[in-house]
Amino acid sequence: SFLDEVGDWRIVILSPFGARVHAPWALLVAARLRRDTDAEVDLMWTDDGIVFRIPESHDVPPLETFFPDADDVEEELVREIGHTALFAAKFRENAARSLLLPRRSPNKRTPLWLQRRRSGDLLSVAAKFHSFPMLMETYRECLRDVFDMGGFQSLLKDVQSRAIRIREVR
Repeated sequence: SFLDEVGDWRIVILSPFGARVHAPWALLVAARLRRDTDAEVDLMWTDDGIVFRIPESHDVPPLETFFPDADDVEEELVREIGHTALFAAKFRENAARSLLLPRRSPNKRTPLWLQRRRSGDLLSVAAKFHSFPMLMETYRECLRDVFDMGGFQSLLKDVQSRAIRIREVR
């Protein structure tokens, strides 16, 4: 962790486990940081690690904040992922594939902005029914195809059992 040029805290987690593990990790930790600090937390993940930006008025959170319990992460992630652009994009793809977003004219393409608007409207209605098949498929696709939940949970278990060591550097 370090202070950047503006005075905001940057917290960097360097890890070789790849973006499919870092993405759910970053989303969970960012949600925890927002809840704990009541501040807008920026985040970025890559194949090499995760970067968080916390506004200057706050101090660096404790190390435990960055390593959630492996048994609780899937439930927490399901609560958080439904509000992301990734979920909205996957829902739009699934809705179009299942023909829930029909074209007005079969020989013309539907503009992307109109697809987004229609899928957003459909998502707002479908969200009222938690077992709606399109929602379930989108959650499954995000958690299993986009994210590596097995690898993420395995990583957290290895950290908890001290098979993987954590070094904190300021």
